[in-house]
Amino acid sequence: MPSLVWGRSPQEAYDNPYEYEAQDQFVREAKSLLKHMNTVFQKYSMGFHRDDRSIKKAVWMLQLDALDSLRDALDALVNKKHRVVSTLFRCIVESFDLAAYFHSNENNHQLEEWYNDEIIPNYLYRNFIKKTKGSKAAKEKADYYSTLSKIIHRTYGVLLYGYGLGAGDMLWHDGYKNSGLLILPQTISTYFAILADLILNFLGETSVRGILSEKEVKEAIVESLETKTVPRRFSLRLRK
Repeated sequence: MPSLVWGRSPQEAYDNPYEYEAQDQFVREAKSLLKHMNTVFQKYSMGFHRDDRSIKKAVWMLQLDALDSLRDALDALVNKKHRVVSTLFRCIVESFDLAAYFHSNENNHQLEEWYNDEIIPNYLYRNFIKKTKGSKAAKEKADYYSTLSKIIHRTYGVLLYGYGLGAGDMLWHDGYKNSGLLILPQTISTYFAILADLILNFLGETSVRGILSEKEVKEAIVESLETKTVPRRFSLRLRK
């Protein structure tokens, strides 16, 4: 992956937030990639009847919803609207997981409930993960949801992403004086890394769940990514 943002950990991105050229490269690549994926996904438009209650239709709709949210998150992050982005992250993951749950082909009852406009709780997917992949994978998924829940439920630590420290450690809000220049670069850098990870997960999910082929996904990647990685501007700073 040319841009160093792909595969970057959120913590490293937070500790090294000033790689603006690398972020710009990621934005170019991600926009191209998501646009390409949307074009390929649209091959199913006019392909399912309104009354169709198949697994494939459900997976397509859920993954397309995730794709739309990824595109919205990218646009919002470019405009430094990190609060909008943070609320989209869990929606994206839940769409991934619900599609995977239905694709397991063991949950026809829940699929019918979903088509009847019922809410499918995410603990069912976690239980499914525990059954099929083991307790460790289930715990990792639960921990991931816990982290995302902090974003959704606006914990103190999450809200602090929108505040800086002034003289005497006094808080100022990043909307202070209506200046976009006050948006913390650490917040934007961290959210870019999370978004990059979600996009990579999306690429994997589309081929695994049978909506797109591996060939189609690889073609989208090849056509969208640049040939050379923009180098770092600063030495890598690691947290001790």
